[in-house]
Amino acid sequence: MQSHELRQVIESADSAINREDFDALMEFYSEEATLVVRPGLNATGKQQIRKAFGAIAEYFNHSLVVKQGDMVVVEGGNTALVLAQTLLSGTQNSGEAFAMERHATYVFNRDSAGAWRCVVDNSYGSELVRPESAPVLYLVCGKIGSGKSTFARQLAATPKAILVSEDDWLSQLYSDEIKNLSEYVRCTGRFRSALAGHVEALLQAGLSVVLDFPANTLASRQWAKAIFENTAVAHELHYLDVPDETCKTRLRERNASGSHPFTASDDDFAEITRYFVPPAPDEGFNVIRHT
Repeated sequence: MQSHELRQVIESADSAINREDFDALMEFYSEEATLVVRPGLNATGKQQIRKAFGAIAEYFNHSLVVKQGDMVVVEGGNTALVLAQTLLSGTQNSGEAFAMERHATYVFNRDSAGAWRCVVDNSYGSELVRPESAPVLYLVCGKIGSGKSTFARQLAATPKAILVSEDDWLSQLYSDEIKNLSEYVRCTGRFRSALAGHVEALLQAGLSVVLDFPANTLASRQWAKAIFENTAVAHELHYLDVPDETCKTRLRERNASGSHPFTASDDDFAEITRYFVPPAPDEGFNVIRHT
């Protein structure tokens, strides 16, 4: 099926954002358009929108790249609703690279000259209806040594968030049983089966849960997916895409410090990494990639 003409319109706007040509970008909007800058903050009218894009460019160190994935267009008269998979990448002020997927909602009107103009630009889509206090299940994915536990602790610093660390629990429950990878798989399987109902109860009580568990395989992610589907809560899967050499260097430092209940050699890294599967779009997760 031939793509809708609005895809080209939106991709032209993305190109203007990427090269920071905000004068050209303003041709994309109607005079009284509204841009959702972030949940709770809107910019209305071209002057405010242009100023907002300047601030966004600064926030991402002039590195923001926007592109579109799948897109659905629903027309009614001179109005069109666009539902789009919007892909963002760049570097934040902290210096951390990121990549994320949003499910955006755009509204267009056709003007008197027949051109489509955006009247509502909402890259957050239905995320706007999620209250700030609503519980979230946070998941982490990345090779051993990628920094998952450190990142999980940062996520758990938010209000009403509970951190559940697999390594801490396994070291207490099965310290004498885990000597190799197959024993780890057996023990963590038993632990996750027992834990799932408790995590669901915490989420249903209104608490966010940060699972410091390696969501590194299809099976482990399906286990976590069942939890947020059973409780109908929002989720985020944070993928730490870190080079192997960096992971191994961190593992050596971790081993030397004795700060972790389990040690891992370079051979262990190679063995464990054989089973690592990065998250794919068709798995149905809201993935935020960090590099």
